[in-house]
Amino acid sequence: MTTISIFLIGFSIIIAMTLLLSYVFFIQHVNKTWLTRLTCSGLLGGLSFTQFLHYGFYASGADPLSTQAYSFLILFMPPMFYFFSRGVLFPDHKLHTWHILHLLPMPLAFLLPQDITVPIAFLIGAGYCLWLMSIVYNLRSIRKRFELVFFFMGFFSVVAIIVLMIAFTASHVDQAYFYHFYSNGIGASLVLVTATLIVFPNVLNEIDEVVRLRYSNSTLNNVDVEACKDKLTVLMNDSKMYQNENLNIATVAHEMQLSNHQLSELINTQFNKSFSQYIRGQRVDAAKQLLRSEPGSSILSISMEVGFKSQSNFYAAFKEITGESPGHYRKPA
Repeated sequence: MTTISIFLIGFSIIIAMTLLLSYVFFIQHVNKTWLTRLTCSGLLGGLSFTQFLHYGFYASGADPLSTQAYSFLILFMPPMFYFFSRGVLFPDHKLHTWHILHLLPMPLAFLLPQDITVPIAFLIGAGYCLWLMSIVYNLRSIRKRFELVFFFMGFFSVVAIIVLMIAFTASHVDQAYFYHFYSNGIGASLVLVTATLIVFPNVLNEIDEVVRLRYSNSTLNNVDVEACKDKLTVLMNDSKMYQNENLNIATVAHEMQLSNHQLSELINTQFNKSFSQYIRGQRVDAAKQLLRSEPGSSILSISMEVGFKSQSNFYAAFKEITGESPGHYRKPA
């Protein structure tokens, strides 16, 4: 058990720092602001330092629960999670003075004993997870599109609740159970996050699109929706814009003389898809034709021809949309 925990601790520290660098410098997301960068740094940095303290327990028997630094960290991370999620999902909502209330639990680390602050921290964290789940769940028309997100948030909530229960009984049970479960829970959560971003690299943008459309006014009031749908079809079927592997919503919106938000709303309301899902669908449809009409072409060459940057992304998208691999689809019935 200890060996597994130490491995997950090392893995999670490396992954957390990699995710932070990727988000700040490489991941393309329309809602990256000073707030999301700052809170993402606080959250992932806090997770890394927490894991470092857990390693100290395994390596030398040091007890993090007896330190104010540990209590502060686990009270610091929940509001970072909240402000990061809020900044990503609601970039147009301004911060107000009352939002500082979310930071008020942090000084408790220096005012209350650890056997009280730890349960409070996990109770707050579980509450924020449930808050985020409720926002996504209320998007009734797109629930199935984000089943993986529900699974991840559900898993994280369950971990928080179980650790919360252990924290309440920490004074009556071996604290090693608490450290094992918490450190392994952080490691498993970061594995899920990494897997999600690898398989669905545009998941942040997709959630942002549908949340923004659900909680904002329509931008299509003065737009000829049917004419725009026809123009979009021409761009995809005749101009084959999807073949551009660097295609983004701004490029297509410019061609259609719409704003990014208008095009996003058009695709979501008329096709029940995000922009990224719509483009993946166009690429997979084109690939299906080529797989049958060009049996001599390799799957890699077809994936590149229709606009996918890598064969792995092509396989993931093809399996997601058709339910089978490209190779299996190509086999004659």
